[in-house]
Amino acid sequence: MIYKGYLYYIQLNNSDKDSLSGFGKPGDTAATTEEGGISLGKPTEEENTTEDKNTIEDEKDSEHGKKEKDTTEEVATGEDANQTSEDFVLTTETAEPTKDDSSGEKTNLTMIFGITSAVLLLIVIYLATKLSRLKNGNSYNDDSMDYSPDNDYGTPDMTGNMEYTAGSNVSHLSKSTEERVGKLHNIGRRKGQQDSLGLTEYNGGTLAVVADGMGGLADGDRVSQKIVMTLLQDSTKLSGGSPDNKLYEMVAHANREVNKMLGPEGLYKSGSTLLAVMAEKDGFHWAAVGDSHIYLFRAGKLLLMNREHVYEAELIQKAINGENSFAEVKTNPKKGGLTSFIGMGNLKYIDGSIDKVTSGEGDWILLMSDGVFNTVPEPDMCRLLNEAPSAKVAAERLEQEVLRRQNPKQDNFTAIILEL
Repeated sequence: MIYKGYLYYIQLNNSDKDSLSGFGKPGDTAATTEEGGISLGKPTEEENTTEDKNTIEDEKDSEHGKKEKDTTEEVATGEDANQTSEDFVLTTETAEPTKDDSSGEKTNLTMIFGITSAVLLLIVIYLATKLSRLKNGNSYNDDSMDYSPDNDYGTPDMTGNMEYTAGSNVSHLSKSTEERVGKLHNIGRRKGQQDSLGLTEYNGGTLAVVADGMGGLADGDRVSQKIVMTLLQDSTKLSGGSPDNKLYEMVAHANREVNKMLGPEGLYKSGSTLLAVMAEKDGFHWAAVGDSHIYLFRAGKLLLMNREHVYEAELIQKAINGENSFAEVKTNPKKGGLTSFIGMGNLKYIDGSIDKVTSGEGDWILLMSDGVFNTVPEPDMCRLLNEAPSAKVAAERLEQEVLRRQNPKQDNFTAIILEL
């Protein structure tokens, strides 16, 4: 049957009569195609004559000042000419068919298809980007960047030569610094990435930060991220050449920010270690909290700069004072527990330089989480460093060595190697 609509015709085959019962006028003939289905077609000559008559009548009505009228066609099926249905009433707006109607419809359909395709393409690109970030282990959390304008250092501009990594790697260091820096950052066999690292150039030097979120506590990743971002912010106020270790003030600031983020109820329920180095032309300052390691690699040897803030050290002190036996130092199941970390409230211990450490030709400084040195022993690490032509290559080989050992309980492992 032929169903007359607004400015176009819909052509149906005979199989569609039942599904459109109630459409059509008594006596209408149903036009079909060999393919069947719905298709657009031009009006027949008879229908054009009808349309012309309607147009002439409309023009006469217009000449006499009459209002334009809408025609309502109540139609019934061709199979039952005497049957009509109030359930199927179509209101159409009459208009004179023109030669350009078909091309106009095609143009509109083309425009709609183009716009729809563009929107779908944008959605696919957005989803692909999000999926790529998730695959890279990006554990970035907006809550970890909840900066407070009332901190001691204000709210400095975060633009500039900074690199912040918490599952992702975006470099903003100058070419000269990039060439003398090696980085490794891997999730290991853990479900999430708790480690964070940061690198930035300040006026007169380079700041390197590594924070190892405590996997045994909740939200260790948020704490490590907060530490790194706070120190990167504070670095915009640094100036090279000072004999004082400004890292102590920056660590104190990071500790306050983490305590504020966790709140009184969250203390001891989340935490992170902290390593930081300010490297300048004539030497470096350093600071450490927790059990992560800072090494000085000099003349082919590794020198551990900081002590581990673990319960074993306190057991040794008690044994020296006769409060317990030395045998207990090795057998106590809690000997590896941290005794000082960011997120405990007031810090119990912090290690660091008082005077600037003078650096020599060929010196490297290494900051690493325990996921590295607990898997690769220091003698093997030292050999690897001696064979590497640069800090960048050393970091790449060190990561390969950790993975090669296939530790079934491999922790997150992160390190920065900086040529001084």
